[in-house]
Amino acid sequence: MRIPRVVALLVAVAALNVVCKSEPTAAALTDKGVANLKNAKTVQLDGIGSLALKAQNGISFSFDFKLSGDAELPDKARMSVELTVLGNAFKVDTIAIAGKEYTLDAASGKWTAGSGTSKVTSVIDPLGNVDASVIHDVVEVDRPEIDGRKTRHLRYQADTTKIIAGMRQSAGASPQSISNAQGTGELWIRIDDSQIVRQLVKVSLDVDGLAGLASTGAASSPTSASMEMSLDMHFSHHGEAFPKITAPPVAP
Repeated sequence: MRIPRVVALLVAVAALNVVCKSEPTAAALTDKGVANLKNAKTVQLDGIGSLALKAQNGISFSFDFKLSGDAELPDKARMSVELTVLGNAFKVDTIAIAGKEYTLDAASGKWTAGSGTSKVTSVIDPLGNVDASVIHDVVEVDRPEIDGRKTRHLRYQADTTKIIAGMRQSAGASPQSISNAQGTGELWIRIDDSQIVRQLVKVSLDVDGLAGLASTGAASSPTSASMEMSLDMHFSHHGEAFPKITAPPVAP
């Protein structure tokens, strides 16, 4: 029995549609996810992180932190950070606008302005990490559900050359030098709308010229140390409205 030409044509068209609708590669999906997040203009952030430092003179410490807040892409964020260092609990509220950071003094209730972010905060910056130019060698890991929606879980290598350049720029004239930076990351991107909903970043590096880490009785000259940092961020409420992020009144 011969298949009518119309039926054969419909089958061919359907097959062509399947080919045309094939999924993007892991690298293409990453580029699309980054673009979609930036195009959303606004997003809420919620995450955890850690920092561990080990100096050559034997001194070491580590701490975990939580952060939450809102971001206006590409360069505005209002964040609250909670951390415990050496048994002391701290809460730090910050506002970052176009590379300038404002910090709220919990004791006085007044805002102060800095010239930029520190080397550490530049690495754990939730906005700076979502940059397609520092992401390469992307591969797919699995396809878990997040908040009931299917995602593609991707793993990538970070361009440490650009990471170091960004840290040096943010630190300005700091005497510290950075070397041996290594970075990896993971992304979870929703399948239905190609929107990033989670990012995990891990960075390790060596820092020379750290002051204040000398042992008791030792000279106070700067020392060297290795650092390991991680940041696990969740992104939600993409494109939803929240109070506009503006520069706070700064104390005289």
